Amino acid sequence: MKPADPPPIFREWLSGDPAPAYLLYGDGAGLAGLLARSWEGKLRGEGVPIESFRWTLEDLARESPTAAWRSPSFFSRLRIFTLPDLAEMKKAHRDEIKAYLESPEPSAMLILHGTDFRQARGFSNTRNLLSDAPREEKAVEALARHAVAAAAEGGAKLPRESALFLARWVGASFDALDAEIGKVLAFAAGRREVTEEDIRAVCVSRGAVDPFKLAETLVRKDGKACLALFRRFAAAAEPDDYHKLNGAVAWFLRSRIQGKGSAGGVTPRRAAEIFRALSRIDREMKGESRLSPGQVYEIRLLSLLS
Repeated sequence: MKPADPPPIFREWLSGDPAPAYLLYGDGAGLAGLLARSWEGKLRGEGVPIESFRWTLEDLARESPTAAWRSPSFFSRLRIFTLPDLAEMKKAHRDEIKAYLESPEPSAMLILHGTDFRQARGFSNTRNLLSDAPREEKAVEALARHAVAAAAEGGAKLPRESALFLARWVGASFDALDAEIGKVLAFAAGRREVTEEDIRAVCVSRGAVDPFKLAETLVRKDGKACLALFRRFAAAAEPDDYHKLNGAVAWFLRSRIQGKGSAGGVTPRRAAEIFRALSRIDREMKGESRLSPGQVYEIRLLSLLS
């Protein structure tokens, strides 16, 4: 697939020579795959032979990482290694990356991401490492741009508002967006434009609970209905699903503030209260709390419904 133009948040990085390593964290942690895709597109477009590898935690344990990164390839000028979440790595692997970057191999590029903000911020001081922690709006915009370009490559038009909706729903994660966009295009095959309704049908409605209905009950302070929907949601939810839920509630609020939809408006005071809680939930799920995502979410919901 032809890549989109480099997202503005990567433009400075892609305008120079490849660095030994990059780190994305904060709200931009989910963009590591997009950065790798952007570098692949730029270098291949310039005729530079490259190889790209996506390592798992198992690969880190099985391989000798430093030996692999320091072994030049006969087939490529640059090798791109996209690595697992720093927060999920063993300390020994994080230390090995730091030691390697003291004197990195010119033919290798490491792309790192960290969902634990404090840990990643500390890691960002590593030598020969460029880092950034873009805000959520910039991360979502970058993913939406990619989704629009991917849809165009598939022969369909994806309006910006629908692309933003999809990016928020997947929780600002490139990997999740990449998986969902193919399903959406297949569902909307034969039509020139992909709508928000298509995205809802494919990405939202297949679940047991419609998160937008949950958001509506939260805005109304309908505690009984909201908690019933949340507990049904939590019964089958994976950890990443709570980030998607956060995005869905935020999207619902923004839509109501803009006067969209048929569920009525929301007072500025209530909207601000919920947005503060969503921000706190996001921080706690990214490492500020030792509770599970489900526990974090239910505690904050109870405070909003009291």
